Amino acid sequence: RPPSFQPPANSYLRMSSDLQVRGDSRRRPLQASRAYAEAHGLELAEGAELEDIGVSAFRGTNAREGALGRFLEAVRAGTVKSGPYLIVESLDRLSREQVLEAQALFLRIIRAGINLVTLTDNRVYRAGTTDLGDLIVSLVIMSRAHEESQTKSVRVAAAWKNTRPKAATEPMKRRAPARRSRT
Repeated sequence: RPPSFQPPANSYLRMSSDLQVRGDSRRRPLQASRAYAEAHGLELAEGAELEDIGVSAFRGTNAREGALGRFLEAVRAGTVKSGPYLIVESLDRLSREQVLEAQALFLRIIRAGINLVTLTDNRVYRAGTTDLGDLIVSLVIMSRAHEESQTKSVRVAAAWKNTRPKAATEPMKRRAPARRSRT
């Protein structure tokens, strides 16, 4: 490689609701991605961040129809060359599906020649490798992510179920339980 070669990197941002954009949910991971790329000599694709705002990872919509899916298809088609880095805040940004589906997506990314970086734990899952420790850590994180989303879903459904009968006899509060997309 020439001395000035910097491996390419893309930052992936996914959030369940466009309301989160109003807070720090966009700036924080993008700033962390830039800092990581700079510290590790990566060329971050500025202005071409992969973003799935309001796209569910609970059902895998982001990997099928969103920016993540389009990126993976570009890698498969050869438009994006092997060896790039995909920088995410955490594995739960990629998937919140059941662990087997989430693990399949994780392995699809690694097998496609993409180095996957997670900023929360500063871990790099290297392209093409199957380090047992990495697989175990990824399984635990993805299992927790799915369980969190499942729990939120059950709680919101219960809140709505409880609110509906009361609405017939009592005035509604200012806000009904928030209906959230499954993260």
